[in-house]
Amino acid sequence: MVFSSPIFLFYFLPIVLILYALAKRSIYLQNMLLFFASLVFYFWGEKEYSILVMFSILVNYFTGIWIHDTKSDTIKRMVLGAGVLVNLSFLVYFKYYNFIINDILSSLINIPKLTPGQMIHLPLGISFFTFHGLTYITDIYRKDAELSRNPLNVGLYVLFFPQLIAGPIVRYKDIDKQLRARTITSEKLYKGTARFIIGLSKKLLIANTLGNIADQIFALEHKHVSGPLTWLALLCYTLQIYYDFSGYSDMAIGLARVMGFEFLENFNFPYSATSIKDFWRRWHISLSTFFRDYVYIPLGGNKQGLGRTYLHLLIIFFLTGLWHGASWNYLIWGLFHGFFLVLERAGLGTILNKVPRFLSRIYTLFIVVIAWLFFRIENISDIEFYLKKLFFIDTYSSLAYYPMYYLRSNVLFTFLAGCFFIFPVHKLFSSQQTIGFKKIKDVIYLILFILSLAMLSSSTYNPFIYFRF
Repeated sequence: MVFSSPIFLFYFLPIVLILYALAKRSIYLQNMLLFFASLVFYFWGEKEYSILVMFSILVNYFTGIWIHDTKSDTIKRMVLGAGVLVNLSFLVYFKYYNFIINDILSSLINIPKLTPGQMIHLPLGISFFTFHGLTYITDIYRKDAELSRNPLNVGLYVLFFPQLIAGPIVRYKDIDKQLRARTITSEKLYKGTARFIIGLSKKLLIANTLGNIADQIFALEHKHVSGPLTWLALLCYTLQIYYDFSGYSDMAIGLARVMGFEFLENFNFPYSATSIKDFWRRWHISLSTFFRDYVYIPLGGNKQGLGRTYLHLLIIFFLTGLWHGASWNYLIWGLFHGFFLVLERAGLGTILNKVPRFLSRIYTLFIVVIAWLFFRIENISDIEFYLKKLFFIDTYSSLAYYPMYYLRSNVLFTFLAGCFFIFPVHKLFSSQQTIGFKKIKDVIYLILFILSLAMLSSSTYNPFIYFRF
């Protein structure tokens, strides 16, 4: 079940919200309702792996109690280590088993590759609910979060359906109090609904439209692909992945707000960044801060000299690439970003601070766009082919297809709108607080919702990109 599906919009969500409103006098009943609704939400897409999520909740619940109640620091560390090991074992087995066997061990020790029937299926959202478990037990060990002896609260924290499948990664300390007491105001309802509509329209109107163009071009036989076509596909994918993922985050934040929760922001106009360092302060913020606080700083951060700092950065972005998927292209994508972060730390950042901001933005966007090619194309030889097309090293093409073949009026309009809204243009109107302007915004939200429903009725199933991670 996805947020942009009829079954969610017209059945699941209205039923949950009506029952939630009826239970407004009891926070316990509301939490119980949200827990079971979230279990149904996950069971709808992953029937056989629902038990895995429940097991993860129980493991982290009892691990947290054990860490909290143990007096010995040595035993605390041992229990934390065991809890981390169990959580990571979920990822290693379900997410990386196929990669380890087929791409590493089959080459190193010549063992046979897995057949399709032997491949391990990747459970939806495993990276996100595993990271929630890790942050919970680690923060209890560090005394950054209060222990909860209520299994329902821990279960709802891990399983809460708005962020269950594709984040954002929420820390227990940020919603601990909200799990125990929260209020729903008319302002929260309004802002949450508006945020959900914005996210829905990002996904259905922009991401799906441009993603379809990218998919069509990347599916062409190589003989038909030209440099301009490759640039069009890659730019469409650059916009698609932003509007797809930020759209999901908008919907998650909006849904949570409607139910009284406040999640931290996950995107801050990353394509307007002035450096790769700045980009990762703006893109998938919850993941960036997770790796910073739970890996980079414990490794030593930038406190152990330049050489170790560079190494730590490369480790972080190796893990970032690995987190996104068990494939060589994701590792290359992560290390590509890590390489430019090292360059910026080594002196390029100083230069970027001195040049005009539009030049530093062009540099950043160029690096990010090129990096998305590694993210999008799994086959390494295909990556080499498209790189030659991008930089016009290989200029051969049958010319059977050309950019304007795909840029129909609606696609061109969507592309231009997508380029326009990657920048914080809303700030131009932030001072407009008149009643008339608010009514105009309401009309815009209504139009966006109607257009999104129209697009939904005429489109095929198109899951969110980050459902795969």
